[in-house]
Amino acid sequence: MTSDPRPAFLITGSGRSGTSAVARLLHEAGLALGHDLIEPDEHNAEGYFEERRLIEINDCILRDAGLGPWFTTATREQVLDAAKPHEEAMRALVAEATPAWKDPRFCWTLEAWLPLLSAPPAVIVCLRSPREVVASTLRYYAQAGDEAERAVLHVWRTQYERLLEVIRDHRLRATCVEYGALHRAPKRTAAALSRFVGRRLDGALVRKDLRHHRSDVPSELRALYDSVLTLGG
Repeated sequence: MTSDPRPAFLITGSGRSGTSAVARLLHEAGLALGHDLIEPDEHNAEGYFEERRLIEINDCILRDAGLGPWFTTATREQVLDAAKPHEEAMRALVAEATPAWKDPRFCWTLEAWLPLLSAPPAVIVCLRSPREVVASTLRYYAQAGDEAERAVLHVWRTQYERLLEVIRDHRLRATCVEYGALHRAPKRTAAALSRFVGRRLDGALVRKDLRHHRSDVPSELRALYDSVLTLGG
């Protein structure tokens, strides 16, 4: 087992917010994101860059915490309690961890992993307009309707509120990668992220053609969006 803290970097943020694109930048720069990565598919041709066992464990924690059905939520204590039965599997995965991990579900489960890591990880938070997340998510899951839109907005809001709480309370080093900036100015955005991870990242790898939706941030979520955006100064 390496003496370096692993994983040193965790990539998270609401689903459909560019987590895979950011993970690819780290992967191509030599920062491995897992030993057994979930395969690319028709929804994500470049790859998800997610450690399969990590996704399975986080899925189990969310299920046991009662998260999943529309409009559900869970307290931090409930998530920590839900993780306890999986601690042995979590420790085993940490012992083999690569330099980085990526999972949008860390928005919920991050705090449960922290006691098992040899050092506090740096957190890369991907952020996208919630309206764009709604459009992309409904397209991905072939859903439609007002209730589905409200459900996605509920997830977006509660995930980022929780993530900000945990980053603040544990004083974690964190930065934000805005989806719009990643596509408007990929080289500049990659350069800023390069300074955060200490490794040169290639912004030319960003696939601008994969952005299918453009929408403003709704006024009622602007304050939360801006709070995430200012992570890391």
